[in-house]
Amino acid sequence: MTWFAGDGGPPVAAARYKDFPPGWGHLKIPVSSRAAALAGLALYAPCKRRGILAQQAAWLGVRLIGPAVLPGRSKTWRPLLEAEQWNAILTKLQAITGAFDAVAGYQRLEATRPGFALLLLRHGDPVAFVKLRRGPDEPFAREAGAHTDVWRFAPRSFSVPEPLGVDRCCDWHFFAVRALPPGLHRPPEDPPLPAIVGEISDALGRLPTAPDTPSHWRPMHGDFTPWNLRSLGGPLWLIDWEEAAWAPPGADEVLYRASSAALQGRASDFAAPLETLQFWEQRAERLTTNRRDDQFRHALNQVLRGMRVHATGP
Repeated sequence: MTWFAGDGGPPVAAARYKDFPPGWGHLKIPVSSRAAALAGLALYAPCKRRGILAQQAAWLGVRLIGPAVLPGRSKTWRPLLEAEQWNAILTKLQAITGAFDAVAGYQRLEATRPGFALLLLRHGDPVAFVKLRRGPDEPFAREAGAHTDVWRFAPRSFSVPEPLGVDRCCDWHFFAVRALPPGLHRPPEDPPLPAIVGEISDALGRLPTAPDTPSHWRPMHGDFTPWNLRSLGGPLWLIDWEEAAWAPPGADEVLYRASSAALQGRASDFAAPLETLQFWEQRAERLTTNRRDDQFRHALNQVLRGMRVHATGP
């Protein structure tokens, strides 16, 4: 069965895509139009200068020449599920997000975070971003609850996309949010970290706690890194609330500063509580990822160990 979206647009099942970055198998960029390809390229969230320049070059090439300028051969793509399931999921999504006529694909590279994501497009404009995962619905229910609490809190130092809903179809659970505004985004140069982490903690005050949670711990985003805090020419957007939880004081700011330093290949002299440094060191050691992320994890651990020199507390 071929699925048609919106008002008779091109069949999603017949669309063709190119991988970006080349060789990663990460993003599936639709080549049906300039607008669709540009929207797909905006899913890439590079933090290093080389990646940012590569994205900008691809963006400019598509604008001037078209999707054919992207390297590699185009091919059809759909996630690893049956055609009937794919058709049913797309139909269910349209009922929640509104009409769309194309999708860009986002294949997760981390073994610990299964599933995939879709950017839904209508005439090349982003409509919604949807995460999909097979299995229990608890992770998405938890993420949707945290994301919705922050959205309702309406923080001033950053924004979050409007949540659209959590649902299921064919044993797949999904969480949909409004897409970010169109255009390239990048990590901010000098974000107001104390204000951001303060509002995160305040907004997540209703986050459930385990019985053994220490009384001095505070709510955190849990993956507060440069690739999740994005600048679109001024406004800051904070995405991906899957890891929201309770943690030692300053956990979000420590992870952001340590991640930034690891990406740039430098040390950090930020004075962090020793408990918080140990918290992140232990979590990093439990991760099972791909080779590229293992390299980053190693760099992150080096930064965290180096921060012990300036640590505060017992």
